[in-house]
Amino acid sequence: MQPQRRSYSKSFKAQVIHECAQPGASIANVALSHRLNANLVHKWIRVQAQKTTALQPAFIPLPVPPAGATSQAAASAICLEIPHPRGTVKVNWPTENAAACATFLRDLLR
Repeated sequence: MQPQRRSYSKSFKAQVIHECAQPGASIANVALSHRLNANLVHKWIRVQAQKTTALQPAFIPLPVPPAGATSQAAASAICLEIPHPRGTVKVNWPTENAAACATFLRDLLR
């Protein structure tokens, strides 16, 4: 029978991560001072960083041309470019089907 893994409280993990973030702190030394494996502390730091970046909303400014400067063709289509790690996703959708475009984007961005 395998021994159970030890679990640590969120507050303890946060304290260890905070200690590692101090200037001049060594992750290995902080881990040793708490009798932890340095790889475990590195994992906690990675997970915390992923949570932090996942929670921050992204704002993408879109340039808006002055009124009257848009052509009829541009006014009749919804054009979007969405950056993605595998490449940019370009969407051109007729404005008369804007509700379908919204549904498509909602499903795409889940």
